[in-house]
This record gives sequence, structure tokens and C-alpha cells, in this order.
Amino acid sequence: MSSSLERALRAARHDDSSVRQRAAFWLGTHGDESIAEELVSLLVTEPDFYVRETLTWAVVTRSVSTYPLLVQALADPGPARVQVLHALSKIREPASVAEILPLADDEDDAVAAKAWWALGRIGTPGAVAALVDHLGDEDEFRRRELTRALEQAGEAAVAGLATRLDDADASVRRHAAEVLLGIGDPAARVAAPALLRVVEHDDKEVVLPAIEALAELGLPEVDDVLVRLRDGEDAWLSITAGWLLTDRHERT
Repeated sequence: MSSSLERALRAARHDDSSVRQRAAFWLGTHGDESIAEELVSLLVTEPDFYVRETLTWAVVTRSVSTYPLLVQALADPGPARVQVLHALSKIREPASVAEILPLADDEDDAVAAKAWWALGRIGTPGAVAALVDHLGDEDEFRRRELTRALEQAGEAAVAGLATRLDDADASVRRHAAEVLLGIGDPAARVAAPALLRVVEHDDKEVVLPAIEALAELGLPEVDDVLVRLRDGEDAWLSITAGWLLTDRHERT
């Protein structure tokens, strides 16, 4: 190992975070594959957010060498797994799904949420199916993070979300509609028949995100649905449908 690399690795463990930041950038720019183990070790022990982001970049750009080490690091308990999952979400290696899946049910909410994010970024059928299986959680943080992960999966998640619009649990149906709203047109167009069924037969808390998702689609039958709801007896649905109709007409 060259003397420059040795100095940079020593600096990467300095007490001053600004020194560590410069060292991390140097290692990411000039380091070779031989420092993969050191980079991963630095990543999982670094306390400063900005230095971790620089180390993540350095690790991801050397993924051929660092990927196996990141997978190994997932076996270690503790919050460092969040940063390991963050790096794996950027590498997006389909083979990592099998290693990430167990962490989707981790008791640490931050670890589970980052596992969801990584699965959504990778977007393979198995990864998406695991995310869809978690729909309906009433915890605000977990619900929000799962929504973000499924929106990352995008079109790959639409078929599974459409199926869950028929789930027996209203919370699952509502959550599926909310995610489809976030994904939007054109991907949500695949789910339009299921969303229309929801509008006709479901509870109001499910209908509201469903009509918002439908309003994003350029389908003529959506206008008919919104007009009927606008002229209906439910005040809240009427107000929402009227606003959505106005917005659609302004966009077209």
C-alpha cells in the first residue's frame, strides 16, 4: 500500500470530521480496490452524516469489491445496518434481495424502513411482493416509509397494489390507494379498473385516495365518476370531487 493511501486511511479516523471528510473524498477519488475492506469498516463506524455520505459514494463506486463485504456487514446487529442498506440501495444488486428481506421485519424501525427503501430501489418481483405484504401498518413512520419505498418501485409495484385494493382489511385498501396516488399516471393506469371498483363500493376513507389517484389519469370515465360524486350527498366527497374536476379541467 502506498504511503499516500496509508496517510489517507489514518486521516479517515481523525477526531475532526472535516479532516475525515477530506480523507474520505481522497480515498473515493484515488483509492484502489485493495482498500475495499477499510472503506466498508469506515462506513459502518463513521458518526458524521456528511462523512458517511462521502464514504457511501466511495463504497458504491467500488461495488465489485465492496458488495460482498456489505452483505457480510448486514449480519452484525445494530444501527450501522442502516448505512449498509443505504449503500446496497444504491448498488441495486438483485442478488442482495435475499439478504435484505429478513431485515424488512426488523424490530428496529429505522433498519426496517431502510430495508424497504432498498427493496423498492432494486424493484425485483420478490422485493416488491415483500413490500406489498407490509401494506396497512397504522404506525405513521412505518406507513410513510413503506409508501416511499413502493413509490420508488413505481410501475413494478402497480399490479400488486391493484390486487390489494380488494383486500379484506380497509387499512390495506386505503394504503394501496395512497401509494397508487403517489405513483401516478401512467403507471397507475394499470390499476384504474380496481380503483373504479373502490369508488363504487368502498368506504369513504378508501374512496378519497382512490379518486385522487384516478384524477391523475387521462381517462374520460374519470370525469363521469367525479361529477357523480360532486353532485352526491356526501359533503366531503362532493367538495373533493369538485376540486379534482376543477384541477383536471385546468390541466387540460
